Amino acid sequence: MKPTRTLSSYVLLVGVLGLSIVGGVVAYQIYAAAIKTQTTPEQTVAIKPLDGIINQTTLDGLKKRKVYSDSEMNLLINTPISLPTPEAIPASTSAILEATQEATIQNNE
Repeated sequence: MKPTRTLSSYVLLVGVLGLSIVGGVVAYQIYAAAIKTQTTPEQTVAIKPLDGIINQTTLDGLKKRKVYSDSEMNLLINTPISLPTPEAIPASTSAILEATQEATIQNNE
């Protein structure tokens, strides 16, 4: 008679194959995440490189800016702004009827 394999050897074989497949998938996911870029080609073209040089005109513009104190800022922020409100003009019912009739006549033509 031919000796038969025990059930435990098959379980071990399936377990080792399963773990190797799972390990391969995890390794590929790590590799793919490391290689993948976050920017699209359009974004790559649109991005300006940082050279670390600041124009003198920009520095002059920053020097000319007015610096507000805390009290001035609080005064500007907390000051209520009053906007003119439009007044409602009561419309007569005859004017509304005439406008409605004119609109229906124009739609019918």
